[in-house]
Amino acid sequence: MTSQLIIHLPPPPANKSVGEDIEINSTPVLERLHKGEAALLPSSDSNTSDEEATKNKNKYYMPIRCVILSLLLLIVGGSVGTALGILLPREEEGSKEDGQVEELRSIMFDMMSPSSIPSQVPSTFNTPTPTLRPSTKPTTTPSMLPTTTETKILTFFAIGDVPYSDMEACLLPHELDKAAASGTDAKFMLHLGDIRDGKPFPDTGLPRPCPEYLYEDVATIFERSSVSVFFSLGDNEWLDCANVDESYTFLKRHLLTFNDRKDLRWPELGATVSRNEDHIEMYSFVLKDVLIIGQGLPGEGWSTDHAWTQWNVYLDENVKWLEKSFAENNFKAVVICGNSSKGWNERYFLGLEKVAKTYADIPILFLGDEHDFQEEVEFRGIPNLHWIALDDVVTPTLIMVDPYAAGGTSNIFTYDRRCPCAGNHRPTELFNYTSGVCAGVCETNNLCINEEAESVLWGE
Repeated sequence: MTSQLIIHLPPPPANKSVGEDIEINSTPVLERLHKGEAALLPSSDSNTSDEEATKNKNKYYMPIRCVILSLLLLIVGGSVGTALGILLPREEEGSKEDGQVEELRSIMFDMMSPSSIPSQVPSTFNTPTPTLRPSTKPTTTPSMLPTTTETKILTFFAIGDVPYSDMEACLLPHELDKAAASGTDAKFMLHLGDIRDGKPFPDTGLPRPCPEYLYEDVATIFERSSVSVFFSLGDNEWLDCANVDESYTFLKRHLLTFNDRKDLRWPELGATVSRNEDHIEMYSFVLKDVLIIGQGLPGEGWSTDHAWTQWNVYLDENVKWLEKSFAENNFKAVVICGNSSKGWNERYFLGLEKVAKTYADIPILFLGDEHDFQEEVEFRGIPNLHWIALDDVVTPTLIMVDPYAAGGTSNIFTYDRRCPCAGNHRPTELFNYTSGVCAGVCETNNLCINEEAESVLWGE
């Protein structure tokens, strides 16, 4: 805030015309400026020579001219030091006039210093030092530097149950390109697992094989993503395979640490990712006050003839990772992602209930898998627990998390389903959206029209 100075320029004395000799008594002028008086009153003396008259006239007009022009310079963006430095030049060292100029300069700086209480109307120029208290109204001119306040809304993509067919494998790169060009501020992408149809051979009921190229091809597809991708385990590409230990090795080699790929030059995540030493599919990190937790929660698979028969022990390991992630991080909201539908892995969800009740003031979202879009507020009767299951479509869903939003979990966890172009694993079909809403978004289907759209082990 600054003090406001109003200067009334007086007319010449009655017995003097403009341009005649006028003398100013500088000392009273300075004293009046000190006292905050507005008018500068000249004195006159008729017994002066022409030379003295010119000098006296300059003495009278010089301080007034300096004050007025200084303020004009300030209005157009100058600084006090610049204005006074230009308009109040020094005379000879030690002269009387030099002392008066210095005193006037000091007074001007005092007047331009901030006031101790806020003004009702903001100033239109900067003061040399910041005000002690904020003004009660916003300034009318923009600041010179941008504000540093960063939005706390976390945005990311989520997708799952793709690709299940050659057509979906063909469409995915195009959909990833459209997601990249959508202008969103997404920081990463979560794939909730199931990268193929896990059904066994129909004639024998035996699990299908899962060759390594399946995982390599999925990695190649998601190299098109504009942000880092985190994969969750799905039973289809793990426990539904003929050799589950081999399929787990392929997952670790190509997908479970896919987000660490430096050769793809993704934007920096801005967070440190922690992983379970024994189960790297379990991870966690905090970004924008949101804790992201990856869990290993697939279904148990078609066959139990494998090394993962101690399923309850594995589910308990997931709960321990959940508890550890909550205990060791600072956050305002939580997103948990896993392949499990809400009808599977009851032992795990009992553990989740306990954690959610312990952290009753923390909103928690579980992103799961049901093959069609589902949402449940107060999941399992817990007010701070929210459930969302994604569509099994090739179009990523945009998830937004605002930890500071009021009004419950429905306002904290929001989403944009972005008009998917797949249904029942057939990308040529549309869900029943309002007429016209999805017009024109499925043109990429024409690029893959000759690909197989049935649910098969694509690539065979």
